[in-house]
Amino acid sequence: MKLTERNVLLWLSSIGGVSYKMVEALNAYFGSICEIWHAESQHIMKSMNKNSIIAERIIKNRSVYSFDGFMEELKNRGISTRTIVDDDYPQQLRVIYDLPYVIYLKGNCCFEAPLVSIVGARKASSYGIWAAGHFASELGKLGIGIISGLALGIDTAAHRGAIEAKGQTIAVLGCGPDTCYPGSNQGLYNTIISTHGGIVSEYPPGTPPLKHHFPARNRIISGLSEGIIVVEAGERSGALITVEFGLDQGRDIYAVPGNINNSGSKGTNRLIREGAKILTDPEDLLEDLRQRFRFNIDPNKKQKDDDISSAEKKVYSIISKEPIHIDLIALKSGMRINDLNSLLTILEVKGLICQLPGKIFTVN
Repeated sequence: MKLTERNVLLWLSSIGGVSYKMVEALNAYFGSICEIWHAESQHIMKSMNKNSIIAERIIKNRSVYSFDGFMEELKNRGISTRTIVDDDYPQQLRVIYDLPYVIYLKGNCCFEAPLVSIVGARKASSYGIWAAGHFASELGKLGIGIISGLALGIDTAAHRGAIEAKGQTIAVLGCGPDTCYPGSNQGLYNTIISTHGGIVSEYPPGTPPLKHHFPARNRIISGLSEGIIVVEAGERSGALITVEFGLDQGRDIYAVPGNINNSGSKGTNRLIREGAKILTDPEDLLEDLRQRFRFNIDPNKKQKDDDISSAEKKVYSIISKEPIHIDLIALKSGMRINDLNSLLTILEVKGLICQLPGKIFTVN
Protein backbone atom coordinates (compact mmCIF):
# COMPACT_ATOMS: atom_id res chain seq x y z
CA MET A 1 0.00 0.00 0.00
CA LYS A 2 1.30 3.45 -0.92
CA LEU A 3 1.42 5.43 2.31
CA THR A 4 -0.71 8.47 1.62
CA GLU A 5 -3.14 10.14 4.00
CA ARG A 6 -6.02 9.08 1.80
CA ASN A 7 -5.04 5.43 1.72
CA VAL A 8 -4.45 5.28 5.46
CA LEU A 9 -7.85 6.86 6.12
CA LEU A 10 -9.49 4.25 3.88
CA TRP A 11 -7.63 1.51 5.74
CA LEU A 12 -8.74 2.82 9.15
CA SER A 13 -12.31 3.11 7.91
CA SER A 14 -12.30 -0.47 6.63
CA ILE A 15 -11.34 -1.76 10.09
CA GLY A 16 -14.58 -0.58 11.65
CA GLY A 17 -15.03 1.23 14.93
CA VAL A 18 -12.35 3.86 14.31
CA SER A 19 -14.05 7.21 14.83
CA TYR A 20 -12.97 10.65 13.66
CA LYS A 21 -11.97 11.49 17.25
CA MET A 22 -9.62 8.50 17.17
CA VAL A 23 -8.18 9.63 13.85
CA GLU A 24 -7.54 13.06 15.36
CA ALA A 25 -5.85 11.43 18.37
CA LEU A 26 -3.63 9.32 16.13
CA ASN A 27 -2.71 12.31 14.01
CA ALA A 28 -1.90 14.41 17.08
CA TYR A 29 0.22 11.68 18.65
CA PHE A 30 2.24 10.68 15.59
CA GLY A 31 2.32 14.03 13.79
CA SER A 32 1.11 12.29 10.63
CA ILE A 33 -1.55 9.65 10.26
CA CYS A 34 0.76 7.75 7.91
CA GLU A 35 3.19 6.99 10.74
CA ILE A 36 0.73 4.59 12.29
CA TRP A 37 1.46 1.98 9.63
CA HIS A 38 4.95 1.31 10.97
CA ALA A 39 4.48 2.44 14.59
CA GLU A 40 5.31 0.12 17.47
CA SER A 41 2.39 -1.50 19.22
CA GLN A 42 2.91 0.26 22.53
CA HIS A 43 2.74 3.65 20.86
CA ILE A 44 -0.52 2.76 19.15
CA MET A 45 -1.92 1.65 22.52
CA LYS A 46 -0.80 4.91 24.09
CA SER A 47 -2.18 7.05 21.25
CA MET A 48 -5.55 5.35 21.69
CA ASN A 49 -5.59 6.35 25.35
CA LYS A 50 -5.56 2.66 26.28
CA ASN A 51 -8.61 1.84 24.16
CA SER A 52 -7.22 -1.65 23.83
CA ILE A 53 -9.98 -3.10 21.66
CA ILE A 54 -9.54 -0.60 18.82
CA ALA A 55 -5.75 -0.45 19.27
CA GLU A 56 -5.45 -4.22 18.98
CA ARG A 57 -7.72 -4.19 15.95
CA ILE A 58 -5.47 -1.63 14.26
CA ILE A 59 -2.31 -3.57 15.10
CA LYS A 60 -3.74 -6.89 13.95
CA ASN A 61 -5.23 -5.49 10.77
CA ARG A 62 -1.92 -4.10 9.53
CA SER A 63 -0.57 -7.58 8.94
CA VAL A 64 -3.53 -8.86 6.92
CA TYR A 65 -4.81 -5.74 5.18
CA SER A 66 -4.75 -5.70 1.40
CA PHE A 67 -5.32 -2.19 0.07
CA ASP A 68 -5.46 -3.42 -3.53
CA GLY A 69 -7.95 -6.08 -2.52
CA PHE A 70 -10.15 -3.54 -0.73
CA MET A 71 -10.11 -1.14 -3.67
CA GLU A 72 -10.88 -3.97 -6.06
CA GLU A 73 -13.87 -4.92 -3.92
CA LEU A 74 -15.14 -1.32 -4.02
CA LYS A 75 -14.73 -1.24 -7.80
CA ASN A 76 -16.58 -4.51 -8.27
CA ARG A 77 -19.48 -3.25 -6.16
CA GLY A 78 -19.67 0.11 -7.96
CA ILE A 79 -18.65 2.04 -4.86
CA SER A 80 -16.57 5.22 -4.88
CA THR A 81 -15.04 7.00 -1.89
CA ARG A 82 -14.34 10.50 -0.66
CA THR A 83 -12.10 11.29 2.28
CA ILE A 84 -11.51 14.47 4.25
CA VAL A 85 -8.26 15.05 2.34
CA ASP A 86 -10.06 15.04 -1.02
CA ASP A 87 -11.02 18.32 -2.67
CA ASP A 88 -14.44 16.94 -3.64
CA TYR A 89 -15.36 15.89 -0.11
CA PRO A 90 -18.71 17.62 0.68
CA GLN A 91 -18.02 21.04 2.15
CA GLN A 92 -21.20 20.84 4.26
CA LEU A 93 -19.75 17.92 6.23
CA ARG A 94 -16.36 19.48 6.91
CA VAL A 95 -17.83 21.78 9.55
CA ILE A 96 -19.98 19.33 11.53
CA TYR A 97 -19.04 17.71 14.81
CA ASP A 98 -17.61 14.19 14.55
CA LEU A 99 -17.57 14.32 10.77
CA PRO A 100 -17.26 11.08 8.76
CA TYR A 101 -13.64 11.02 7.57
CA VAL A 102 -14.57 8.64 4.75
CA ILE A 103 -17.86 8.33 2.92
CA TYR A 104 -18.78 5.55 0.51
CA LEU A 105 -20.97 6.36 -2.48
CA LYS A 106 -23.07 4.53 -5.05
CA GLY A 107 -24.92 6.12 -7.93
CA ASN A 108 -24.85 9.84 -8.67
CA CYS A 109 -24.32 12.08 -5.66
CA CYS A 110 -24.10 15.80 -6.39
CA PHE A 111 -23.32 17.78 -3.24
CA GLU A 112 -22.96 21.13 -4.98
CA ALA A 113 -26.68 21.59 -5.63
CA PRO A 114 -28.97 22.81 -2.80
CA LEU A 115 -30.00 19.85 -0.65
CA VAL A 116 -32.91 19.59 1.79
CA SER A 117 -33.72 16.62 4.01
CA ILE A 118 -37.22 15.27 4.56
CA VAL A 119 -37.64 13.01 7.58
CA GLY A 120 -40.44 11.57 9.65
CA ALA A 121 -42.26 8.52 10.94
CA ARG A 122 -41.91 5.02 9.57
CA LYS A 123 -45.55 4.30 10.39
CA ALA A 124 -46.90 7.34 8.60
CA SER A 125 -50.48 8.30 7.87
CA SER A 126 -51.80 8.77 4.33
CA TYR A 127 -51.58 12.51 4.95
CA GLY A 128 -47.92 12.21 5.94
CA ILE A 129 -47.11 10.08 2.89
CA TRP A 130 -48.82 12.60 0.65
CA ALA A 131 -47.11 15.60 2.26
CA ALA A 132 -43.63 14.06 2.04
CA GLY A 133 -44.10 13.14 -1.60
CA HIS A 134 -45.65 16.50 -2.42
CA PHE A 135 -42.84 18.61 -0.94
CA ALA A 136 -40.14 16.34 -2.37
CA SER A 137 -41.69 16.51 -5.81
CA GLU A 138 -42.23 20.28 -5.81
CA LEU A 139 -38.71 20.97 -4.56
CA GLY A 140 -37.24 18.40 -6.94
CA LYS A 141 -38.85 20.14 -9.90
CA LEU A 142 -36.92 23.27 -8.91
CA GLY A 143 -33.56 21.54 -8.84
CA ILE A 144 -33.34 21.05 -5.07
CA GLY A 145 -32.05 17.63 -4.04
CA ILE A 146 -33.88 15.59 -1.40
CA ILE A 147 -32.03 13.67 1.32
CA SER A 148 -33.54 11.01 3.55
CA GLY A 149 -32.71 7.67 5.13
CA LEU A 150 -34.46 5.06 2.92
CA ALA A 151 -36.65 3.96 5.86
CA LEU A 152 -40.28 3.05 5.38
CA GLY A 153 -42.98 5.71 5.58
CA ILE A 154 -41.93 9.34 5.21
CA ASP A 155 -38.40 8.56 3.96
CA THR A 156 -39.72 6.31 1.20
CA ALA A 157 -42.35 8.86 0.14
CA ALA A 158 -39.72 11.63 0.00
CA HIS A 159 -37.36 9.59 -2.17
CA ARG A 160 -40.19 8.59 -4.49
CA GLY A 161 -41.47 12.15 -4.78
CA ALA A 162 -38.06 13.38 -5.88
CA ILE A 163 -37.68 10.54 -8.37
CA GLU A 164 -41.12 11.18 -9.89
CA ALA A 165 -40.13 14.82 -10.36
CA LYS A 166 -36.91 13.68 -12.08
CA GLY A 167 -34.96 15.39 -9.33
CA GLN A 168 -31.99 14.22 -7.31
CA THR A 169 -32.40 12.19 -4.15
CA ILE A 170 -29.73 10.88 -1.77
CA ALA A 171 -30.26 8.07 0.73
CA VAL A 172 -27.97 8.01 3.76
CA LEU A 173 -27.69 4.52 5.20
CA GLY A 174 -26.87 3.05 8.59
CA CYS A 175 -25.15 0.07 6.97
CA GLY A 176 -22.70 -0.49 4.13
CA PRO A 177 -23.59 1.18 0.81
CA ASP A 178 -23.96 -2.25 -0.79
CA THR A 179 -26.78 -3.25 1.56
CA CYS A 180 -30.40 -2.13 1.25
CA TYR A 181 -32.15 -1.73 4.56
CA PRO A 182 -34.99 -2.39 4.92
CA GLY A 183 -34.87 -5.15 2.32
CA SER A 184 -38.42 -4.33 1.21
CA ASN A 185 -37.05 -1.11 -0.31
CA GLN A 186 -34.65 -2.92 -2.63
CA GLY A 187 -36.59 -1.71 -5.67
CA LEU A 188 -36.40 1.90 -4.48
CA TYR A 189 -32.69 1.48 -3.67
CA ASN A 190 -32.05 0.27 -7.24
CA THR A 191 -34.13 3.08 -8.73
CA ILE A 192 -32.25 5.75 -6.77
CA ILE A 193 -28.92 4.45 -8.07
CA SER A 194 -30.09 4.10 -11.66
CA THR A 195 -31.72 7.53 -11.96
CA HIS A 196 -30.70 10.91 -10.57
CA GLY A 197 -29.70 9.82 -7.10
CA GLY A 198 -27.18 8.09 -4.95
CA ILE A 199 -26.40 6.22 -1.77
CA VAL A 200 -24.15 7.58 0.99
CA SER A 201 -22.70 5.73 3.97
CA GLU A 202 -19.79 6.18 6.35
CA TYR A 203 -19.63 2.41 6.74
CA PRO A 204 -17.59 0.17 4.40
CA PRO A 205 -19.28 -2.50 2.27
CA GLY A 206 -20.46 -5.53 4.16
CA THR A 207 -21.35 -3.56 7.30
CA PRO A 208 -24.70 -4.81 8.67
CA PRO A 209 -27.51 -2.42 9.71
CA LEU A 210 -26.72 -2.32 13.43
CA LYS A 211 -29.13 -0.45 15.71
CA HIS A 212 -26.63 2.17 16.92
CA HIS A 213 -25.67 3.10 13.34
CA PHE A 214 -28.98 4.81 12.64
CA PRO A 215 -28.86 7.64 15.18
CA ALA A 216 -25.27 8.26 14.05
CA ARG A 217 -26.17 8.43 10.36
CA ASN A 218 -28.74 11.14 11.15
CA ARG A 219 -25.91 13.66 11.71
CA ILE A 220 -24.91 13.09 8.07
CA ILE A 221 -28.49 13.58 6.83
CA SER A 222 -28.70 16.90 8.66
CA GLY A 223 -25.10 17.82 7.88
CA LEU A 224 -25.61 17.57 4.13
CA SER A 225 -28.84 19.57 4.29
CA GLU A 226 -29.46 23.28 3.99
CA GLY A 227 -32.72 22.74 5.85
CA ILE A 228 -34.60 19.89 7.52
CA ILE A 229 -38.30 19.22 6.90
CA VAL A 230 -40.09 17.10 9.49
CA VAL A 231 -43.33 15.84 8.01
CA GLU A 232 -44.74 13.56 10.67
CA ALA A 233 -43.12 12.46 13.92
CA GLY A 234 -44.26 11.08 17.25
CA GLU A 235 -42.88 12.31 20.55
CA ARG A 236 -40.02 9.80 20.46
CA SER A 237 -39.46 9.64 16.72
CA GLY A 238 -35.96 9.08 15.38
CA ALA A 239 -36.59 12.07 13.13
CA LEU A 240 -36.23 14.27 16.20
CA ILE A 241 -32.63 13.04 16.55
CA THR A 242 -31.99 14.47 13.09
CA VAL A 243 -33.51 17.74 14.28
CA GLU A 244 -31.19 17.82 17.30
CA PHE A 245 -28.17 17.32 15.08
CA GLY A 246 -29.51 19.97 12.70
CA LEU A 247 -29.91 22.52 15.48
CA ASP A 248 -26.33 21.89 16.62
CA GLN A 249 -25.18 22.32 13.03
CA GLY A 250 -27.09 25.57 12.53
CA ARG A 251 -29.62 24.17 10.07
CA ASP A 252 -33.11 25.61 9.60
CA ILE A 253 -35.89 23.35 10.89
CA TYR A 254 -39.29 23.19 9.17
CA ALA A 255 -42.31 21.25 10.37
CA VAL A 256 -45.46 20.33 8.48
CA PRO A 257 -48.41 20.77 10.89
CA GLY A 258 -50.33 17.58 11.60
CA ASN A 259 -53.65 16.44 12.97
CA ILE A 260 -53.76 17.20 16.71
CA ASN A 261 -55.63 13.92 17.27
CA ASN A 262 -52.89 11.88 15.60
CA SER A 263 -50.19 10.69 18.02
CA GLY A 264 -47.84 10.51 15.04
CA SER A 265 -47.97 14.30 14.76
CA LYS A 266 -47.27 15.15 18.40
CA GLY A 267 -43.53 15.52 17.86
CA THR A 268 -44.02 17.63 14.75
CA ASN A 269 -46.52 19.95 16.38
CA ARG A 270 -44.27 20.30 19.41
CA LEU A 271 -41.44 21.43 17.11
CA ILE A 272 -43.70 24.20 15.82
CA ARG A 273 -44.58 25.20 19.36
CA GLU A 274 -40.86 25.36 20.19
CA GLY A 275 -40.00 27.56 17.23
CA ALA A 276 -39.66 25.43 14.12
CA LYS A 277 -40.90 27.16 10.98
CA ILE A 278 -44.34 26.08 9.83
CA LEU A 279 -44.22 24.62 6.33
CA THR A 280 -47.46 24.66 4.38
CA ASP A 281 -46.11 25.51 0.95
CA PRO A 282 -42.73 24.92 -0.76
CA GLU A 283 -42.40 28.67 -1.20
CA ASP A 284 -42.07 29.02 2.60
CA LEU A 285 -38.75 27.22 2.38
CA LEU A 286 -37.62 28.56 -1.00
CA GLU A 287 -37.64 32.15 0.15
CA ASP A 288 -35.41 31.29 3.12
CA LEU A 289 -33.00 29.42 0.88
CA ARG A 290 -32.80 32.29 -1.60
CA GLN A 291 -31.97 34.78 1.13
CA ARG A 292 -29.63 32.63 3.16
CA PHE A 293 -27.68 30.85 0.46
CA ARG A 294 -28.10 33.26 -2.43
CA PHE A 295 -28.72 30.70 -5.11
CA ASN A 296 -31.14 31.21 -7.96
CA ILE A 297 -34.05 28.85 -8.44
CA ASP A 298 -35.11 28.80 -12.05
CA PRO A 299 -38.92 28.81 -12.14
CA ASN A 300 -38.74 27.41 -15.67
CA LYS A 301 -37.45 24.14 -14.19
CA LYS A 302 -40.80 23.49 -12.60
CA GLN A 303 -42.84 21.15 -14.71
CA LYS A 304 -46.13 22.50 -15.97
CA ASP A 305 -49.36 20.63 -15.39
CA ASP A 306 -51.30 19.40 -18.39
CA ASP A 307 -53.69 21.94 -19.84
CA ILE A 308 -56.85 21.58 -17.80
CA SER A 309 -60.18 23.36 -17.70
CA SER A 310 -61.16 25.86 -15.03
CA ALA A 311 -63.46 23.28 -13.39
CA GLU A 312 -60.64 20.72 -13.36
CA LYS A 313 -58.29 23.29 -11.87
CA LYS A 314 -60.81 24.04 -9.13
CA VAL A 315 -61.04 20.37 -8.15
CA TYR A 316 -57.29 19.83 -8.49
CA SER A 317 -56.56 22.80 -6.20
CA ILE A 318 -58.77 21.24 -3.49
CA ILE A 319 -57.10 17.82 -3.77
CA SER A 320 -53.59 19.29 -3.89
CA LYS A 321 -53.88 20.51 -0.29
CA GLU A 322 -54.32 17.04 1.26
CA PRO A 323 -55.79 13.59 0.56
CA ILE A 324 -59.53 14.14 0.65
CA HIS A 325 -62.78 12.15 0.43
CA ILE A 326 -65.03 12.68 -2.57
CA ASP A 327 -67.90 13.92 -0.38
CA LEU A 328 -65.71 16.67 1.05
CA ILE A 329 -64.50 17.60 -2.46
CA ALA A 330 -68.14 17.96 -3.51
CA LEU A 331 -68.88 20.12 -0.47
CA LYS A 332 -65.88 22.41 -1.05
CA SER A 333 -66.37 22.68 -4.80
CA GLY A 334 -70.17 22.97 -4.75
CA MET A 335 -70.43 20.30 -7.46
CA ARG A 336 -72.84 17.44 -7.81
CA ILE A 337 -71.33 13.97 -7.32
CA ASN A 338 -72.13 12.91 -10.91
CA ASP A 339 -70.35 15.93 -12.38
CA LEU A 340 -67.50 15.55 -9.93
CA ASN A 341 -66.97 11.89 -10.81
CA SER A 342 -66.44 12.84 -14.45
CA LEU A 343 -63.88 15.50 -13.56
CA LEU A 344 -62.04 13.15 -11.20
CA THR A 345 -61.86 10.51 -13.94
CA ILE A 346 -60.37 13.06 -16.35
CA LEU A 347 -57.79 14.20 -13.81
CA GLU A 348 -56.85 10.57 -13.15
CA VAL A 349 -56.45 9.87 -16.88
CA LYS A 350 -54.19 12.91 -17.17
CA GLY A 351 -52.07 11.50 -14.37
CA LEU A 352 -52.58 14.47 -12.05
CA ILE A 353 -54.41 12.64 -9.26
CA CYS A 354 -54.92 9.10 -8.03
CA GLN A 355 -57.63 7.40 -6.03
CA LEU A 356 -56.90 5.74 -2.69
CA PRO A 357 -59.14 3.13 -1.05
CA GLY A 358 -62.39 4.54 0.33
CA LYS A 359 -62.95 7.12 -2.44
CA ILE A 360 -60.11 9.30 -1.14
CA PHE A 361 -58.17 11.27 -3.75
CA THR A 362 -54.65 12.64 -3.70
CA VAL A 363 -52.27 14.25 -6.17
CA ASN A 364 -49.68 12.21 -8.03
